[in-house]
Amino acid sequence: DAIVFPSDLGEASLKIIGVTAEDDGIYTCIAANDMGSVSSSASLRVLGPGSDGIMVIWKDNFDSLYSEVAELGRGRFSVVKKCDQKGTKRAVATKFVNKKLMKRDQVTHELGVMQNLQHPQLIGLLDTFETSTSYILVLEMCVDSNI
Repeated sequence: DAIVFPSDLGEASLKIIGVTAEDDGIYTCIAANDMGSVSSSASLRVLGPGSDGIMVIWKDNFDSLYSEVAELGRGRFSVVKKCDQKGTKRAVATKFVNKKLMKRDQVTHELGVMQNLQHPQLIGLLDTFETSTSYILVLEMCVDSNI
């Protein structure tokens, strides 16, 4: 099953429900209108539930969807960067977690905490990617309302 979530920004996100490890593969999304069509492909890695029962879909096409703008901060295990979503120019915060310093189960646990703490005043998780060196968490950009 899948649900499409349209937004006011002219973009849509697709949530695939009830995935299993057998759903691993390359998926292509095609958008078409009278002017033509465009497509984008993503490789989805569906892993079995982690030690805490949380299932995460790790995609591998981060560079085709986002462009890095600036570094926002860094910590012991990760670097947070401002990125723009290609096409829409939507600003997001991306947390690049070093795979040498943090195991997948630790990152999955952090994602589970974020999912359980959903609140309008907390940033939300938008997507997850994996490269050869990093786990990438795409997060909503925090905007200071006092500026």
